[in-house]
Amino acid sequence: MSKKNYWHGYLEAGTKSSPVLRDPSMETGNTNTVYLYSLKRNKILEFQVGIVEPKLRELGKDEAELVSSLNAGYSKAKKEFTPRASMRLKQVELTPQPSTAAAATTDPELDDIDDADLDDDLDIDVDLDDD
Repeated sequence: MSKKNYWHGYLEAGTKSSPVLRDPSMETGNTNTVYLYSLKRNKILEFQVGIVEPKLRELGKDEAELVSSLNAGYSKAKKEFTPRASMRLKQVELTPQPSTAAAATTDPELDDIDDADLDDDLDIDVDLDDD
């Protein structure tokens, strides 16, 4: 483990296999899912715990050089990443109260978010190969 308590491992999922990093401080807001940074996709993705956990393993001694690549990639990806749970909180905060509906304003960035767009970025419903 690194000094930031990241977990470094490997997702064994056929063609979607990749070195991965898990930051225990980053929560999805759902106990059935987990965020993992995928080095192959250079992205933080959300996975169903029941599907992904059996396909995860620790990095071997011969893979130790991947730790620095995972840490560097994760640092960059995290700066551009907005957790799904945070988006829900932001939407709730922006929901006008009945007494202030006329004076309420909305965030134009949130107006552009479509549920289909969010689904495209989530790997929750992806069946991973059993290779």
